[in-house]
Amino acid sequence: MLERFAPYVESRLRNKIVDSDASHSFVSGRLVRRYLDKYRLMKLRNSVKYSYNNSPFYHELFKKYALKPNDVKSFEDISKIPFTSSDDLKNPERFFAVPETNFVKIFSSSGTTGKPKRIYFTKNDLDRQISGLTTGMNLLYNIHQVDRVRLTYDHGYGMDDWGVRYCLENAIQKLGAIGVITSNHLPADQEFQLLTAYNISMIMGTPSYLHSLSCDMEKLYELSSLNIKKIMVGTEPLPKSIRKKLEKIWNTDVFQGYGLTEMCTSVAGECKEKDGMHLTESDFYAEVIDPKSGDVLEDEEVGEIVFTTLSREGMPLIRYRTHDLGLIISDKCPCGLPFRRIKVKGRTDRMITIGSGDNIYPNAFDGVLFSVPSVIDYQIILDRKNDKDHVTAVVETNTIDDKTKKEIAAAIMKLPEIDNGVRESKTIEKIEIQLVKPHTLDRKSVKAKRVIDNRNLYE
Repeated sequence: MLERFAPYVESRLRNKIVDSDASHSFVSGRLVRRYLDKYRLMKLRNSVKYSYNNSPFYHELFKKYALKPNDVKSFEDISKIPFTSSDDLKNPERFFAVPETNFVKIFSSSGTTGKPKRIYFTKNDLDRQISGLTTGMNLLYNIHQVDRVRLTYDHGYGMDDWGVRYCLENAIQKLGAIGVITSNHLPADQEFQLLTAYNISMIMGTPSYLHSLSCDMEKLYELSSLNIKKIMVGTEPLPKSIRKKLEKIWNTDVFQGYGLTEMCTSVAGECKEKDGMHLTESDFYAEVIDPKSGDVLEDEEVGEIVFTTLSREGMPLIRYRTHDLGLIISDKCPCGLPFRRIKVKGRTDRMITIGSGDNIYPNAFDGVLFSVPSVIDYQIILDRKNDKDHVTAVVETNTIDDKTKKEIAAAIMKLPEIDNGVRESKTIEKIEIQLVKPHTLDRKSVKAKRVIDNRNLYE
């Protein structure tokens, strides 16, 4: 019977543009959690069957492990299927479930875990993704026809198309609003002119870029006078200190989104509660696993996030390991939406061993450095000399003096891993601080690379 009602349910999950408050009660009332889970299980089983029948990679994988699609009868049964890794995607053609001529777009990842991965999409894939984004932005951010949304995302990586800007621009158009895009980043004065000329009401971009831009602009203008309704950020972690600073400068709320190119750019977004990001559960099935054992963890336990596509036509992916660390929140959100939430905590493949063997994630530096008001941006450079780690912090700031140096050094020493290495184990030399003027650091890459490790520890 659920198969018969699938088109009806799908229509309620997509393309339903109503007033925000009404949409929350609409979704909650008609798609109660139990019924939604049944629908998701049906889509999961259909996706597994479709992948087996059409994708050479998964057909061979199932044969290798003596699996059949009917072996997946419950959510728990998905653990019978081996994981898909980023290395598997080096030859994307093996995943094609349709003829190559059916593809209309190729998006590339940023290469966070190595060589950029190219993911292929059919027109139906893009339509579903844009439809999901449209519904999500309507439910979460109440974007209407009167809105003008400033998109500051880059187009891509050299010859590769990132996809974020494309999908967001089309979703904004579908909502009836206007997306305002420029060919490149603008200096502070020109950005302000654009925001006022187009009467911009919302801004989207990466946290690092918007933070740097806002620091430049606030020196020249009173940004709260622009009455920006919301700022939406994604593609990078959002440190609490940057969120707090942006919200103060612009006098508005900052919301975080989460996505990856392999899933067609967007899978979750924050609601007004800012306590985890609601998953697009009609299109993606999320698991959290132990990164070492591969065992599926319970909700609220931190592990590696794994996704299975539920609506992908051209290049379906089953149990794809993202290398993102996070947890799933199963409790109902006070905002009223029934969709589960996810929190991203870091990366499994970017953990750094420092000093006497302490492990630290690069984004730990975000929290302490961006808490210093004068810090605009930074780069941490790690070197190895005389059997000791050397940490150099190159910091962009408008106040280049000894007081600022001491303040930044003190902030870095708040990290237990650094403090232990410098004071206790003596495995880290005294932190070196280099203060530079704004716009000194290279920002040519789409995502900020703030920690450069030159130590070659494993060679």
